[in-house]
Amino acid sequence: MQKIKDLARKLALKNAAQHDGKASSKAVLGSLLGALPEARKDVPQTIKIIEDIVGNINGMTQEQQQKQISTLKITTTRPKNEKQPMKDLEGVEKTVIMRFAPNPNGPLSFGHSRQAILNWHYVKKYKGKFILRLDDTDPKIKTPLEEAYKWIPEDLEWLGIKPDITVRASSRFQIYYDHAEKLIAMDAAYVCTCPKDTFAQLKKSATACPCRDLTPEENMARWKKMFKDYQDGEAVLRIKTDIHHKNPAIRDWPAARIVTNPTHPLVNYRVWPLYDFASAIDDHLLGITHLIRGIDFIATSEKQGYMYKYFNWKYPRDIQTGKLIVEGMKSTSEARKLIEQGKLTGWDDVRLATLGALKKRGFTPPAITAFITDIGIKRSDIRVSEKNLYAYNKKLIDPQTPRYFYVEDPQEIDIGKTKYANTKITITAPVKSQKDRKLSIGTKIYIAQKDYNKYHGKIVRLKEFAYGTLDKKFRPVDEKDLPKSNKSGIQVLQWVPKKDSVDIELIMPDNTKHIGKAESNIKALDNKTVQFERVGFANLIQKNKKITAYFAHP
Repeated sequence: MQKIKDLARKLALKNAAQHDGKASSKAVLGSLLGALPEARKDVPQTIKIIEDIVGNINGMTQEQQQKQISTLKITTTRPKNEKQPMKDLEGVEKTVIMRFAPNPNGPLSFGHSRQAILNWHYVKKYKGKFILRLDDTDPKIKTPLEEAYKWIPEDLEWLGIKPDITVRASSRFQIYYDHAEKLIAMDAAYVCTCPKDTFAQLKKSATACPCRDLTPEENMARWKKMFKDYQDGEAVLRIKTDIHHKNPAIRDWPAARIVTNPTHPLVNYRVWPLYDFASAIDDHLLGITHLIRGIDFIATSEKQGYMYKYFNWKYPRDIQTGKLIVEGMKSTSEARKLIEQGKLTGWDDVRLATLGALKKRGFTPPAITAFITDIGIKRSDIRVSEKNLYAYNKKLIDPQTPRYFYVEDPQEIDIGKTKYANTKITITAPVKSQKDRKLSIGTKIYIAQKDYNKYHGKIVRLKEFAYGTLDKKFRPVDEKDLPKSNKSGIQVLQWVPKKDSVDIELIMPDNTKHIGKAESNIKALDNKTVQFERVGFANLIQKNKKITAYFAHP
């Protein structure tokens, strides 16, 4: 019985995630009976169990559902062929203005691209404005990387996204300071000098700290001292909120701190605005009408709401999304450290999910864009496989990607005394964008070592070339001598002429390297995606006369 309950809960949570938080008892019942035959022994009891569980889950908020989904590691991909529609924006008045605000501490990742693409989708739809706001006011934890200020616009351009305005937060400090002083003057902010641990205890117990009751004049004096006298951690600018708020994170949240030894590559300040404070000001001044951001920013919206109320500003429409978790894609969170340690080759290392790495492997912007927009916007987290992205990319590139022969770990085969030796053949192009290929055979060819080991001594067909018994000395067989009933079961193998071949290093997504041979027709290709038959799609890069193929997917 417990087995039925456990599976019913998982199926109900999965169904709820796919249907905006509301699970269907009938859908759960059908899935459960198909997966668990013993549930059929007492169907009325099984139905009762499901209805109780579905009722419980449907009574939860989507955030509560998502916590259980994450705990149970439930995959919540949408049903095949079902796309999440990109709903119209609510509250559209005159102009739609949206922003994408990455931290320039590295190039853009696949995860970053989701927010950029969703914003760009709506900006294009409503003929609005797209603002790139480089959120670079963290000089300690997510320290900006100077090169990233160039990489991010390049990544957006590759995706086909063209910002109307680019704003760098670290160039707007005086604007943030001016607003801080206005808040202090209206007694909406104060400078707290309580020790960090002391304030944490006060906040936890919903008790105001002594600094909260200082006059605006006293707080302004403290504010000035933050720029010259106080040291790191000795003073923090806080926004006054409801000290009894049910969420301790909302209670008098920090707006600016002191960093005496910042490691920022472009500016050197002493008082640094924090994200919730700086982004709230910029969103208003830049005229942002709609925000798309993760559901984990719910607290941010509420924090910033206090500032908007103090200044009598109108808060942008807030559109929240759950996380998009792509199983199989590696995080870039530790990438910088691993690169510095020499454990990764760079930001485009194939083990990463940066856009540079995906581009290097042969993924295309239209595939990434279609993948993101088809998933759409949901408040619950979505867990999908990396193979889903493979399918999108393959659908787009397969009809136009040229095919070539490639063999891994090549085994030499002698055909020198056969009628096929020293001939030239033409292979009809399998795709419209590719011309017919010509190969000069010579007296020796290569096949993959694994194919040789598996089919040694058997009759095979060398694709587009010849039938014969596979041995180190190939023994040809005339096609006319083979019974028709036998031909359909003969294995077709890739092969490469020894005299008309080039060395290839094939690098897989886990950075393992495979040595092989490919037909020499690929020598004219650079930064070009090809399909190695029976292997998969790979992007060819030539450097110093060496050809490297970066594997994309089957």
